[in-house]
Amino acid sequence: MIKDVRSYIHTVGNRLSKAFSMEAFGTEQQLEFWELSAEHLSRKRSPSFSDIVNWMDLLYRAPVHFVYRLQDGKLVLDRRHVLTKNILRDAGNELEPHKQTPQQKEYLKDFEYQLQNLEKKMSMDEVFKEQGITSHSIGQCEHIPLFKKDGEQWGIYCAGPYTKSPDQITPKLSIVGRLLANWLITLDEEESNPQREYEQKIENVVSDLGSGQLNTEGIAQIILRYVVHGRKVASGCIVEFTPNGHKLLVSVGMKEKLAGYFTAGADKALYENKGGELKVTEFGQEFLKQWGKQVDVEYFTGEHHSGFLMVEKTEGSGKLDIENLLKEVGLSFANLFDYRHKNENFSDQLMDGYYKMLRAIEKSREKTRFHTPRMVAFVQRFGMFFGLEDDEMEIITKTAKLHDIGYVGAISIEPGKTIGGELSHPIIGANMVEHLSIDKDVLEGIRTHHEWVNGNGSPSGLNSETIPWTGKIIGLFEFVVDFVESNAGDDSKTNDEWLELLSRNLMERADIEFDMVLIPTAIQLLQALGWQECVRLGVEE
Repeated sequence: MIKDVRSYIHTVGNRLSKAFSMEAFGTEQQLEFWELSAEHLSRKRSPSFSDIVNWMDLLYRAPVHFVYRLQDGKLVLDRRHVLTKNILRDAGNELEPHKQTPQQKEYLKDFEYQLQNLEKKMSMDEVFKEQGITSHSIGQCEHIPLFKKDGEQWGIYCAGPYTKSPDQITPKLSIVGRLLANWLITLDEEESNPQREYEQKIENVVSDLGSGQLNTEGIAQIILRYVVHGRKVASGCIVEFTPNGHKLLVSVGMKEKLAGYFTAGADKALYENKGGELKVTEFGQEFLKQWGKQVDVEYFTGEHHSGFLMVEKTEGSGKLDIENLLKEVGLSFANLFDYRHKNENFSDQLMDGYYKMLRAIEKSREKTRFHTPRMVAFVQRFGMFFGLEDDEMEIITKTAKLHDIGYVGAISIEPGKTIGGELSHPIIGANMVEHLSIDKDVLEGIRTHHEWVNGNGSPSGLNSETIPWTGKIIGLFEFVVDFVESNAGDDSKTNDEWLELLSRNLMERADIEFDMVLIPTAIQLLQALGWQECVRLGVEE
């Protein structure tokens, strides 16, 4: 093994040979550090990023390791890894979350705040071009410059927060940097996507979840187009009877004003479901008489839902057997609605199971004990202040409830993941539910709730134009709830001072992390609630 190390030394110059002398290190830990480097150097394949992190962990015992690549004059976040066991350590041993000293709680609060606000991009600084170790304001991390063989700056390796390299290692950081650069550059060349290995693990898990979702509207559109175009009728529509009234699923060739009658209130509805039969309303009789068109209507009913299919016939279509076709189509829709109802019930039950698993994870830590119920409570109140419609309130509430379920999948992929420690949970969570019966806005809100409007968020670096409204609202209140959880019970400030600080933090992040349109209403909500009510929200689930 030592031969492999010395072989590498000769490739970078004999002047570095003394730096690798095993006698220079006085601890078994440092011996292991260099032995592992020899093992990696002797491999035919490059070490994975998790291998590199474990190697660097011997030096720093840091909770976060990440790499910034230099691209177009900017340092862009390329890889990251969280070692949750290093968040709190006492003489090298992990501590129970509820047995923390005040100093440790403050350390943890700072760490989670920095992790929550880790930027995807930052400006290149002259200090990063220096050989040796540097520091940056992000979490007071140590940064090791990474250079290509020709001396060109490639990026930086960061470990933190609040780390300091051992004195024995400091003179040898240039060699550590060379090793890291060699491994990371090779690894980057081998992988088209820096997250490919981990995302492949995700894909291997979620690809076996199956697909149970049918797009009822999409199927209705295809069938109705066939009826209208294939049977030469002028127009048509499919309407569902729901507890909230009529719902126009789809229409083809029908003018907007006419289609609007199928979603109108009961006083202007054309048809109604009366005693399990389709009846023309008095308004409908008068309207159809004035309209003067020949129509065929087929009522269909399933176990739980019913509706009707209506077509406006033409002279050419009158000669075709429209009635039999509509009966067959109606039967298909009755079966489809029954399937959809059962699928929705199954999806709700499964997502409720995911939620209970998430709550078990959250309750294992004091800080996150009320995290998701608090999120739900905040967004519901925000929705009322902001004036969201009933269906929008339902969507944002479900998004808040499910936004962090990716942690359930993360633990199934790699044990040891914790709330705040798993940075790919938005993708995992979205993949877990995308095949279920769930609104698209809920799905995309789960996927994008850690994106920033300036494009510096994660996991995809989306900007304001491509982040859905659900992701923007959940992302904002993720920050609010994290702030409340970090400072609940802290008497170092008055209630008004905590509210002022939170409001100021939101304003500072407007049009950077959060959509400015949401900020005034969010601050108005916080002021109406007061600090103590913010702390109490969600406690009684």
